[in-house]
Amino acid sequence: MRTTIRESNLAGTFSRPDRDAPAPAVLALGGSDGGTPEYFLNLLEPEGFAVLALTYWGTPETQFTLAEIPLEKVEHALRWFRNQPSVRAVDGRIGVIGASKGGELALLAAATFPDLIGPVVAYTPSSVVWMGLDFSSPGRVCSSWTHRGVAFPFVPFPTDMAPAQSERGTSMRPVSERGLDNHDAVERAMIPVERATGPVLLISGGDDGVWPTARMCEMIVARMVAHGRSKDVMHLHYPEAGHMLFPYARPSDVNFPQFPMNLGGTPEADAKAHDSAWPSVVAHLRGLSS
Repeated sequence: MRTTIRESNLAGTFSRPDRDAPAPAVLALGGSDGGTPEYFLNLLEPEGFAVLALTYWGTPETQFTLAEIPLEKVEHALRWFRNQPSVRAVDGRIGVIGASKGGELALLAAATFPDLIGPVVAYTPSSVVWMGLDFSSPGRVCSSWTHRGVAFPFVPFPTDMAPAQSERGTSMRPVSERGLDNHDAVERAMIPVERATGPVLLISGGDDGVWPTARMCEMIVARMVAHGRSKDVMHLHYPEAGHMLFPYARPSDVNFPQFPMNLGGTPEADAKAHDSAWPSVVAHLRGLSS
């Protein structure tokens, strides 16, 4: 059963199984596509999860830029979610799943709210906080996220590298590859994933056209290992897959134009990656071994 949530400080779609027993809870976070990530509802509903697909930017109820988004939006959603009688939060913690910028946000939120978040699944995520995307002011330089009114340190997009163009569209990978070579900025903007309470599952494609997610996932793994958390991180890597490693449909509630992006991979490689990864995703969010 799905319910549209439109409150003063919470927007999204809430789904729970039609049964009496409380269901394991997962907060779903979309990325630079904006809107409500109901594609995660479509995947997680049949597995028996209660899901809150959070709408945090790109709609009239939220804001129109992926820039300086308060993490309090995620915090409020988590507190609202775990208070629902139809969901089961283990030790008061909710599972979180996110993709791309939503993967970046999922990891940052888990490090910021370790008392609210349990297991995390991050598809094609970032290891750092990146510069925000303010489409209304293209020259604006700011962070993607804030907390308590303070912007997180971020890696800026380099000005000496342009996106790659092909018949498939624009690839931002060369820009983000160069950005990761800015070692001082990367050091300041690294997400402190070791602060997360729950285990972390990372999923990457070697042919990702958006950013070098495999490189960034290895950065996350290395950081967890350095902090004695090697048993709490797993990285599933698919060399031939691209950026979209699960069945995807663009959210219907976004109201900004879409331009062609080269996501990399092929439909066959992406589908094969999903078939391989999905059992581990479900087991991870249930708190079971894969």
